[in-house]
Amino acid sequence: MMKRFSKPWKALLLAVPMLVCSLSGQAGEYEIEFATPSEGQIKNANNFLIWTYAINGTVNDLKYNADKHVLSFSIPAGGVAENSLTLTTSQRFSGTIKNIDVICSEDPNLTIEVSAGNNNPEVLTVNNYNSKTGSYRLSLSFGVQSETLSLKFKAVGADASVLNLKKVIIYIDDSVYPIFYDTSVTFNYEDLKNAVLSNYSYKGILFTLNESGGDGIENEDGGAIYMGTPFTDAAVENLHNRVKNHNYHPGDPGYAIDFSGGITMMVARGKGFFELEALTESNYAYHVRIGDAAPVEFVYTNRQTLSVPYNVSKDTYVYIYLVDKSPSSSRSGTRIGKRGTAHGIVYSVRCSTAPIEKTDISVYVDYIMKRDDFIFHNADRNGDYKINAADIVDVLNIE
Repeated sequence: MMKRFSKPWKALLLAVPMLVCSLSGQAGEYEIEFATPSEGQIKNANNFLIWTYAINGTVNDLKYNADKHVLSFSIPAGGVAENSLTLTTSQRFSGTIKNIDVICSEDPNLTIEVSAGNNNPEVLTVNNYNSKTGSYRLSLSFGVQSETLSLKFKAVGADASVLNLKKVIIYIDDSVYPIFYDTSVTFNYEDLKNAVLSNYSYKGILFTLNESGGDGIENEDGGAIYMGTPFTDAAVENLHNRVKNHNYHPGDPGYAIDFSGGITMMVARGKGFFELEALTESNYAYHVRIGDAAPVEFVYTNRQTLSVPYNVSKDTYVYIYLVDKSPSSSRSGTRIGKRGTAHGIVYSVRCSTAPIEKTDISVYVDYIMKRDDFIFHNADRNGDYKINAADIVDVLNIE
């Protein structure tokens, strides 16, 4: 483990060229290769710690072929004890895993259990092997928020020889991702006027609006979202629990139907404030729910900003939706704005996650060392989904 420097920025400046070339954002496609395993660790070709591994029972001949850049090992069939090799990433992933490809040269007789963090594993069986691509593919729709990924290899029925395990490719759906530190998102009318907002991602914010019911974008102060479909807190509680249990995730067609009329986004793990700039009709309110927390109510008939504090240990979904506060016998209202069915308007959202201080520049050393307490979204100072010299210089210039 690297010793912490008394002035960590000096050591960090030496690493800037490596950071510029090798660090990237948290969304998209990840290709993780293998290099020499030793003492429970597997590093990549640039000597970065990528995987740790654990053996249960018996695993034989774990070795690395430097010429072909592949791992090989054998697992005897499990008897009383389960024989398995578990590989766990050092990197955390944020978003929703859509697919995982495990690339090896031939079809071994095994299963692969895939899990993220403490979530229940998904099982990738021998039947998923594609001889043309030389890969197992698991389609997961598996929501993860800043979690590590584990692959457990187990023999099935007979000994399994895993030859030429080359790489793992992880496909992350970035329909919803956290708003970065001290960033406001407004809704540009020109960007959204032709978009199908019934299931549309914009700057990491997912609109599942009820366009047939009159929801949509209007050219007010450059762009504003008009909403008219009320929900109950119980319905959103059920929606959130289904997402937590991986029954579906934001971006799925079913989710768009069940949350038709709502907005979904994320806050990054850590402390901060989520801000909603909006207004509602007199008999309606906006509710803002952050993960498992109770919803916070916004009731203003003139344009105001609601600030909701949060402290979350992982990237967490935020749900924004209307509720009907009028008695069932009285549905009178003014129907705000240009759309006759609208009950509320959202002008902007903002996330002010607690920023890192100048003395916290060791966060970049934490990234290099793949430490678990690294917070990507706070380190990406300019919100370009990369960590590079510009972010470091920005921190060094903090007064």
